[in-house]
Amino acid sequence: MTSNPAQTGYSRVFMIAGRARPDHIPSYQAMTKAGAVSQAFGDVTKIEAPDPDNYGAFIEVGRIKGATERATVQLMGRYASDTASELLELARNGCAADVQVHFGACSDPRSFDTFTKALILEDALITNYGTEDLGALGSDEQAKIDETVDISAKDIYEVLPLTFAERAGTIVTNEVLDGVICDTKSCGDCEDESSGCEKIYTITKAAGGSAGTPPDLVYSLDGGANWYAHDIDTLAAAEDPNAIACLGDYLVVVSEDSGSLHYVLKSTVTATDDPAWTEVSTGLVALKGPLAMDSTGNYAFIVGEGGYIYGTSDPTAGVTVLDAGVATVDDLLDVHALSDTFAVAVGNNGAIVKTENGSTWTLITAPTGAGIHYNAIWVKSEREWWIGTNTGLLYYTLDGGDNFALRSFPGSGAGAIHDIKFATNSVGYLSHATAAPLGRILRTFNGGQSWVVLPEGIGSLPVNDRFNFVAPCTYDANFIVAGGLADNAADGIIVVGED
Repeated sequence: MTSNPAQTGYSRVFMIAGRARPDHIPSYQAMTKAGAVSQAFGDVTKIEAPDPDNYGAFIEVGRIKGATERATVQLMGRYASDTASELLELARNGCAADVQVHFGACSDPRSFDTFTKALILEDALITNYGTEDLGALGSDEQAKIDETVDISAKDIYEVLPLTFAERAGTIVTNEVLDGVICDTKSCGDCEDESSGCEKIYTITKAAGGSAGTPPDLVYSLDGGANWYAHDIDTLAAAEDPNAIACLGDYLVVVSEDSGSLHYVLKSTVTATDDPAWTEVSTGLVALKGPLAMDSTGNYAFIVGEGGYIYGTSDPTAGVTVLDAGVATVDDLLDVHALSDTFAVAVGNNGAIVKTENGSTWTLITAPTGAGIHYNAIWVKSEREWWIGTNTGLLYYTLDGGDNFALRSFPGSGAGAIHDIKFATNSVGYLSHATAAPLGRILRTFNGGQSWVVLPEGIGSLPVNDRFNFVAPCTYDANFIVAGGLADNAADGIIVVGED
């Protein structure tokens, strides 16, 4: 693949004071340039042992890799004679900011959402501020005055325009209801090599009809290059799944129709084997079936009919009732957990409930009234949450649910929002279906302050009725999987977006 070498004259700097979030507008630093970026990924110390074949010699038998350091960069700009220095103000403030260096060619450099590549430095602190000489003692010393800040950032990564391609087209025959990426980075020392975005698991509706078949687990083990499908055979042909999550060593699927959960060891989901599912209904209450689920990795919150909330750390033992429809009696349609103790769930008629200890749930006053249903929730922090409605509205709170604000996006206020997920603090994805219907995916680069319709790259998004889920990879903000209903209102669709 050929690429165009970057040139210094085609980069511009944006600063987001207080870090990326919906109420922080990126500031275009018109007279500022970014210097060289540097990040140490850990020195390597070798471990030696005596050479078994030669006296006085030693061989390397192992290595110790040091810690990854914070990224550093210098910002340099013209010191103004008639306005306050924004860089000095940020340094004196002492609070973190995000720095983005955007590269472009034919677009307006001031347009934050238009670029060919963005280098994002998150959670950045100014460690030093300085200027060149401020005065002159003679005519030969007259010169411009530049100011410089040294910046230390917690994380650094690139964002590029995405292109989308439909995958698993010959395998997916029914609507895709939910999906997850369950993977970790690996160099192959203990398990297969992986970028952290390789293992993708999705679930479909049952085939139905007189010759119906159970729902499918449709999955890829190589980042979407190859796909496989097997029946979730503990579900009947008339029973649809609702959600999928990874919990410990297991893949877990819940179903309102069956009133149970279904699990399988992830290690048995291979390119050749047909995994053996097990069904468990222990702890689930009749007519209070599960509708949505989220896992922190070692604990899962499950929400469902009548406001019932369940929890489990061991799918083989079933679930425990955490709230028996006390906080709300409305059906809960989505849940997102920040930790094993903090989670927020949303549902019909503006239902919002949260827990701060993992067991006690309280009702939050909603920004809308009865009749508007909340389809999606994403919790970025204990104070910042995002909620999407069945009427195409996008709300956020920055104070843990005390107050909510509306965030517009292209096409907002019509259709429905089906899912919201963030890959990083800055980069998030939104699934929205217009009233046509037409399923779309939008992306934000600044924590939700602005949203753009994908793809930004070559081509177009395959036509569909809706995407029920979006699953970005937390290891790569430029990789996303989405699935839903194809444009014939019958078949399923899976797409992969990447740079």
